[in-house]
Amino acid sequence: MTTATVVQPSPTGVRWGVALASLIVCAALTTAILKPSPVSVGTLQTLCVMAIALAAYACVIYPVAGGLTLSLVMLVCVLWAWAAQQHATLGVDAVSLLVMLGTAVWQRRRRGRRFKRMAQLVDDLEEERTVKEQAIAFARQTCAALQKKHSRYTQLQSIAEQLSNLTDRQAIASLAVDRAFSLIGKSDVCLLFLVDRERQELSLIASKRREDLPSVRAKHGDQFDRYVLRTQRPLLVNDVRRDFRFTITIAQERTISSVIACPLLLGQRAEGALHMDSAQPGAYTQDDLRFLDILLGLVATALTNAELFAQTEQLAMTDGLTGLTLRRPFLEQLGREVTRSARSRDPVSVLMIDVDQFKQYNDAYGHTAGDLILQGIAGVIRAAVPPDGIGARYGGEEFAVLLPKTKRHHAGDIAEQIRRTVEARVEGGSRSERRPVTVSIGIAAFPDDAQADLELIRIADQRLYQAKRAGRNLVCSA
Repeated sequence: MTTATVVQPSPTGVRWGVALASLIVCAALTTAILKPSPVSVGTLQTLCVMAIALAAYACVIYPVAGGLTLSLVMLVCVLWAWAAQQHATLGVDAVSLLVMLGTAVWQRRRRGRRFKRMAQLVDDLEEERTVKEQAIAFARQTCAALQKKHSRYTQLQSIAEQLSNLTDRQAIASLAVDRAFSLIGKSDVCLLFLVDRERQELSLIASKRREDLPSVRAKHGDQFDRYVLRTQRPLLVNDVRRDFRFTITIAQERTISSVIACPLLLGQRAEGALHMDSAQPGAYTQDDLRFLDILLGLVATALTNAELFAQTEQLAMTDGLTGLTLRRPFLEQLGREVTRSARSRDPVSVLMIDVDQFKQYNDAYGHTAGDLILQGIAGVIRAAVPPDGIGARYGGEEFAVLLPKTKRHHAGDIAEQIRRTVEARVEGGSRSERRPVTVSIGIAAFPDDAQADLELIRIADQRLYQAKRAGRNLVCSA
């Protein structure tokens, strides 16, 4: 079974066909009008109706200019035929064609205005759609930025909670560097420097770097850190090559293009700086700087709390008059040393020191003079005790010294040094009557004399009173 295919004529072919038909009708009308013998009115009527039909079709398929031109040609031909024959029917045809042309022109203008309004409406809708899309894109960016900020502030809250549980400066610094490096990202290194007051310079306390970078050599900071420390203001540099404030653009171990740094302020003092840098220009934003500044504020609070905790702990362990350790922390440390020495088989020695005839000094010259004597003896003990030893005010005018990893005969040398120095340098009495101060010292050693901490104290105290009974101003070790 064969299916017939209907071929639709192309618009261009139709236009050419209408033009050719119009030309034929115009030629026929012209010939009929100019023919010497008169042509019947019916023939002219037929040609005029064909002309009207072609004019109407031309207004439909042609653009405005083409349709009007062809219609005007047809109108001229019909009017000419009417003028030549003066027949009412031809006049009606001419009037009809004229009305049709007027209507077509009016409709075309109306359609054109409507099209312009529609085109304007489409343009407005397109513009509104563009504005809405931009607003949506901006809202998405704002939402993403807010989510990022919310995430950062949530993490800051977590960091604050972690910092509140730390009292060690090194642990606080390590946590700050690790969190800053991971949360801000985009960095090659993150360095935290603290001020060394004795050397008057920055000292690196904690650092974090990419795994493919070598270790950091700048242990005392660079010009960026010194600038932040001097101005006490945060620093953001997008391209160090274009910043006139700085001259060094490339470090020895890595390339530096972007820098972000904040001062570590404890009260009104700049006590350090946190520094991050990247090889990529423009790596950091103001939000990064603001986040880092808030983080440094938390770190500063944590360090202040750690310092206060250390001071409080020191006050709780230190005698206010002499500056030596109090009895309770001394005994706790003695117990730890004895336990450690039991495992390592290292010796431990204890000195018990008492001021000879101290009550007589107090009764004769007052408690202020007695306090000066105790302070003088404490100074002698601090100078004689090794760095790993501990000097303590055991109670009243009695002192104790813990000497880890020290045998009894070495402890005797230290005790003898203390005794001679006190006798030579510490004096009591009034200005007119100066009396030398002496001490008696008892020594006990682990494991030779005792196997427990309190037993060491008891034996050393016994030997102290043995020295007093022997005449005072003596050292007794057996």
